Amino acid sequence: MSDSVFWDTSAFVALGNRDDALHAMAVSVSQELARERAFILTTDAVLTEVANSFSKAAWRSIAQRLIESLQQSVNIGAAQVLHVNEALWQHGWQLFLERADKDWGLTDCISFVAMQEHALTRAFTSDRHFEQAGFTRLMAHSAA
Repeated sequence: MSDSVFWDTSAFVALGNRDDALHAMAVSVSQELARERAFILTTDAVLTEVANSFSKAAWRSIAQRLIESLQQSVNIGAAQVLHVNEALWQHGWQLFLERADKDWGLTDCISFVAMQEHALTRAFTSDRHFEQAGFTRLMAHSAA
């Protein structure tokens, strides 16, 4: 198995929304990660953001498909969803407070801590904040 990759909200959203500017890139990256057999790591905070992104009644089935697909990957041992416990939340909050010079959200900070704790370097995301935090993002707008 290849190394693990952290899946961020923007990857799930781009995969689920065919109208997203990064949809085709997200599908391509997802297929490449599948070929690599890269282990998926994410957090329930990310999944909350995914569900919130598709919270309109007409889009809820997209959130359901994305999260159920991830749950199937967890069931076969190809993915893990980290639950934001007290320690992870506190470490994320501390990073949020320490990096007041950045526009990082709390979910991003929790993600960065999770990635550090699991020694991950790659993030399936288009969010440039991951690069600012020292990680490699696997999707980028062509102008970014």
